[in-house]
Amino acid sequence: MSLGEKILDHYKEFLGDYVGVDRYCDGDKDLQILGFSNVFADCIVFATFGLSNYPDLINNRCEVVLAVDDKYDECAAILANSIFYALSSGMDFGKGVLIGGADNIVEGFSESCGKTALYFTEAIMFPNDFSAVDDTCKVYMGFFVSEKEAEFFRQHGSDAFEDLLEKSGIDVFSLNRKSVL
Repeated sequence: MSLGEKILDHYKEFLGDYVGVDRYCDGDKDLQILGFSNVFADCIVFATFGLSNYPDLINNRCEVVLAVDDKYDECAAILANSIFYALSSGMDFGKGVLIGGADNIVEGFSESCGKTALYFTEAIMFPNDFSAVDDTCKVYMGFFVSEKEAEFFRQHGSDAFEDLLEKSGIDVFSLNRKSVL
């Protein structure tokens, strides 16, 4: 069984059947974003498919999920473009990666929901077994953050930032949530 087949089986086991798929291309890089409903109440979970084909560009073999409760098309586009940015920049991708510029991808996005960047971390909102596919591919999660939250992360690091979010009890899947700062 190929890694791609394992990833699709993994997604199906934990997320169910996908309800949609969009293909994104950036030069010679190709990525699909799968959409899953009924994973979390009132949310769509987007999952990358194909990121794991570029381990040499981001220093690991991984995929990413993003759960949101609003602006689905815009969020999928921002996710795909953020991943292409990570690939083209040769980022060490994983916990504590912040990619800003949401408004550069979707004009007016930040004004409409107060979020300016995507923050990536361990798949903490999912079952423990979800975070790895067959010990060969890591699954991370992303969520949108405000500019003040992004600045806190830059100043204090990922552990302090994630502690702050946990203590606040916010729903990171809520796109229109108030900033914790």
